[in-house]
Amino acid sequence: MRAWVSIAFILATVSLSASLAVSQTTESLTSTVPQSTESLAEVYETAMGHVEKGEHQEALPLLRMVVADSADFAAAHYNLGFVYERLGTLDSAGLAYRSALSLDSTLVMAHYGLGTLSLRTGNREVAILHLRKATGYDPSFADAYLNLGNALAATEDLDGAIVSLRKAIDLRNDYADAYYQLGATMYRKAGSASEYGEVIDVYKKAVELDPQHVNASVAHFYLAKMYLDTQQYAEAVASADNAVKVKPDLAQALFIKGKALEGLDNTPEAIEAYKKAIEKKTPYGSAHYALARLYQKSEQYELALQEYKAAADDETFSGADNALKAASSIESYLKKKAASGG
Repeated sequence: MRAWVSIAFILATVSLSASLAVSQTTESLTSTVPQSTESLAEVYETAMGHVEKGEHQEALPLLRMVVADSADFAAAHYNLGFVYERLGTLDSAGLAYRSALSLDSTLVMAHYGLGTLSLRTGNREVAILHLRKATGYDPSFADAYLNLGNALAATEDLDGAIVSLRKAIDLRNDYADAYYQLGATMYRKAGSASEYGEVIDVYKKAVELDPQHVNASVAHFYLAKMYLDTQQYAEAVASADNAVKVKPDLAQALFIKGKALEGLDNTPEAIEAYKKAIEKKTPYGSAHYALARLYQKSEQYELALQEYKAAADDETFSGADNALKAASSIESYLKKKAASGG
């Protein structure tokens, strides 16, 4: 049995950064214990029964007993590492995986276990080494290709990561995790909007396969941003709405929606989108500034002044100086208008 656990993409500012999505198989090895005694074989069988049920704390002392009495049993060392890792004892897990490999250097799951563990703990070069060995010994191991792609992306080898992630998809064409990770990696690699076509296709496939995925809101956000950048404004609005449905407090998606609505010349709805973005994230200099421009365009100068000042007060907003200048200009205009009796 295999399952996958992904570390969620983290939303940062308007641009998004992604943390690694580590796919961890829950597959343990069931090789036969050396028959030194019948009781030892029974202990191992009982331990593996606990592992299959997810009862790792119960399995731990039994596997330690097997390893102590049958030190050259590689699969037992691997399963001990497997249990240690799931109990959060990562140093012990690493030692057990290495012990397994010292006994059998071709043990695929031990390479995979050490590779994914190393990826989780930030030892990327070690992760790449062992995940490559896992795929070498078992070229059909889709999970290993996924995590190899993750590790390569973490070292900025985006081309290598894309090759590995595509291999994972070739092996399992319904592998949602791999599609999500491939979309994120291709987006990072894209040099301009002209390269977004294939990235859009990959992300659309990802959300089609698993609309409830932990990274679904990020995928919809990226889709909205790419549609906006390629002037596909209606699609950008739809994707932004999908992002907010999954993650209601995603202010950045509402900002993208506002920009797309501006592209559709729908000023009233654009204003509402920016206002909602500001409700979710305060201060939000970019949204305040965009809203101020629309108010100014429609000659609602008091409202424009208020939003320009709010934008200028956001120390994280790169356009704060421009917002301050715009606010000063409007103040001067309103004073002159008042003095003239207008």
